[in-house]
Amino acid sequence: MSALPEALRERYYAQGHWRREDLWESFDAVFRRQALATAFVDGGRGITFGELKGQAERFARALRAQGVLPGDVVVVQGRHCIESVVAIAACACAGVVVALLPHIFSAEQIGAVLDSSGARALIALGEEPEVRRAASAGASRALAAFIIGDSLSAGVGSAARRDWFTWQAFLERGGSAPAERESRSADDPVLLLFSSGTTGEPKGVMHSANTVRFTVETYARCQDIGATDVSLVVTAFGFVGSSILGTYLTFLCGCRSVLQRTWNADEALALVARHRVTHFLLMPTHAIDMLSSARLDATDCSSVSRGVVAGLGEQERLDARRRLCARPYPMYGMSESPGHVTGCTHDEWNDLRTTEGRPLPGTELLVCDDEDRPLPAGSHGNVLVRGPNRFLGYYRNESLNRDCLTEDGFFRTGDIGVLEANGCFTYVSRSKDIIRRGGITVTPAEVEAALRPHPRLADVAVIALPDSRLGERACACVITRDGREITLAELTAFLEARGFARYQWPEHVALCESFPRTPSLKVQKHELRKQILARLQGPA
Repeated sequence: MSALPEALRERYYAQGHWRREDLWESFDAVFRRQALATAFVDGGRGITFGELKGQAERFARALRAQGVLPGDVVVVQGRHCIESVVAIAACACAGVVVALLPHIFSAEQIGAVLDSSGARALIALGEEPEVRRAASAGASRALAAFIIGDSLSAGVGSAARRDWFTWQAFLERGGSAPAERESRSADDPVLLLFSSGTTGEPKGVMHSANTVRFTVETYARCQDIGATDVSLVVTAFGFVGSSILGTYLTFLCGCRSVLQRTWNADEALALVARHRVTHFLLMPTHAIDMLSSARLDATDCSSVSRGVVAGLGEQERLDARRRLCARPYPMYGMSESPGHVTGCTHDEWNDLRTTEGRPLPGTELLVCDDEDRPLPAGSHGNVLVRGPNRFLGYYRNESLNRDCLTEDGFFRTGDIGVLEANGCFTYVSRSKDIIRRGGITVTPAEVEAALRPHPRLADVAVIALPDSRLGERACACVITRDGREITLAELTAFLEARGFARYQWPEHVALCESFPRTPSLKVQKHELRKQILARLQGPA
């Protein structure tokens, strides 16, 4: 099932990047050592590592009693909560593959995942509308079990079928007998992460015990994360930032994680102060929202000694360092190659101000031409990555694996970037996110980075609009801090003053209240483009 060359597999074992024990054995060692310490905080609730171990083992036995066998797929859909982390740990204990889905997935998307993965069980832990969507998807499919949170049973009708259970009812099926389990190969799939599926069906990204463990342990060493740390988990459930670099970080490093169920910058700041958070991982929207919050300057963030603030421009990084986090590290990664490039405690700050940092120890990154040939340092090109953190391949999708993976094990990311001679990498854009204006290529990410420091802008996204003569032209979609219009002349004057090339200036500006986003908070530019085009065309 793995699309990883055997030579790489042998190399990673020989170099000590991979180990033979399965994921539960690694979890169990931490759970025993930290038995009395709090593992996760969810609102007013908490769970210790010892309690987590006991509940995970009971849930694993309940899965087995319901006919779910090692190697089967179990889907967990919803939001961050105590139950979700127990379910994830239980799947490792049971030797099953856990597939994590964001709460925003539609019934059709959930159904597509259930069908493509052949899932045996579905655990829905979101709000009532989200659980209803999961119930709709599960109702027409043969499942060994459909499990929902206890508080949602009345609204969703969990007793409608014999294979539907509330959380507590299912947990009780595990009894109290000693756990019996089979060890799994550390090379087998244990985790499936799914794209948001905005174009076509969601695709499953496979990870093994070894790819997960290497990512977490290497990331933790780079940023000196250990059992005394308190980590804030705010990225949406089901994505790499909240799973491998969130939940699994606690499972493998013994730190405490504070879970935020729904994103809110003011609440996140309150959690930082209340729990004396020492580390966090923020996507650009999270960081920008927190930096824009009226409560920030009145919030004690002195406990946050380091954290990831991915995707920020230089001025925003400087602002984050001054007001939010003592050492804000950049990061470049994706579900297929988590946290591949980031900053480490020994890095010089000047190397992290404008780049994404350096590849994790043991990983590789190339910038290549269209024939996969490496380019000289400092060149813009296609980004290819491989390493002990690289995914096993796309689940049951060999054609996609052939397209995206080279024979020697590199993953073609679809990104454009620059690798400098000192090893620092800078992300430029998605290869498809370019504007072709009269034979000249305009990179939206570069225009966005140039405009973000404008004092009146809260956020900006540059999109392509059709042009009968030039083919395409750039439109700056902006959210202003005061909600008032900003003129194109103001924007271009700002760019001119900063010496930004005239050919890259936007030729249209559109004021927006918000941007359509994926569950991981990336701007959905195709949807934004539809909205702007509809606005320009006016009523039919």
